[in-house]
Amino acid sequence: MSAKFLKKIDEARNLPYPVLALGNFDGVHIGHQAILKKVVERAAAVKGTSIAFTFEPHPIKVLFPDRPLELLSSQEEKLGLIENRGIERIYVIDFTKEFSNQSPREFVKTFLVDGLKIREVFVGSNYGFGKGRSGNVDSLRQYGEEFGFTVNVVTPVRLNGQIVSSSLIRKLLLEGSVDEVVPFLGRPYLLEGEVVEGEMRGRTLGYPTANLLPGDKLIPKDGVYAVTVQVGQNILPGIVYIGTQPTFQKSKRQIEVHLFDYSNKLYGEQLKVYFYGKVRGEIKFPDKDSLVRQIEKDIMTAKNILKSIMC
Repeated sequence: MSAKFLKKIDEARNLPYPVLALGNFDGVHIGHQAILKKVVERAAAVKGTSIAFTFEPHPIKVLFPDRPLELLSSQEEKLGLIENRGIERIYVIDFTKEFSNQSPREFVKTFLVDGLKIREVFVGSNYGFGKGRSGNVDSLRQYGEEFGFTVNVVTPVRLNGQIVSSSLIRKLLLEGSVDEVVPFLGRPYLLEGEVVEGEMRGRTLGYPTANLLPGDKLIPKDGVYAVTVQVGQNILPGIVYIGTQPTFQKSKRQIEVHLFDYSNKLYGEQLKVYFYGKVRGEIKFPDKDSLVRQIEKDIMTAKNILKSIMC
């Protein structure tokens, strides 16, 4: 069953026993998934309606427009991941400066009580809301007592001795530890974007690459990675290079995808690149031949990483 997306508050009226998941849900990692799972289970138990509440655009884009977003999931990706958890209604609120200036109580009264008429809310233990994130779990509980809804705080998910969080996943990606984020996300990290024309240097080296324009998502640390790439309906193995091409005295950061045993042109295509493991870091080579020899080694290493995934 697919979710219904709501943009206006009156679209959410008269829903049976609304049970709400509150959060930003960037990346929809396994901690977020635990919240969404409890909402779906509770709504089913009381014959109610499971709802997730999120924003568009991301608050950082409105409040700090000059700051790079470095998101773990695009809006489309995030909504699809939430929908896949079985949520029946996804309320996407337009995030504006006016909205951000609401006090915690105004937000609860306007959207949760008068708008959604919620009966129960599920949140993570570090949930913040209202102007400057001045509201927290304790104040949400107080509003629940005032307005007659129940607040359920979901215990943080721990994995390998660490609390799963978006900030932890960002840290790992910026270190290049793409394999370590897989269990935290419950899937490999994804970069998606359009293939744009580049300098075609890879083709002159014997290893043609597709230059990816990835949007507002966080880009892992510079280096070479083993990836699978969705081209249309096909999933293909490959490597991706992220870096500034120091061997050729370049400074602009590039994302270049090389698909194994693939020769079709990809300009204008939308690619989905899934990261499974780091092959090596960025290296400045003394000459072109040294780079070509290293690329041959990189491909062998990547194929070994992907062996168990592609079989």
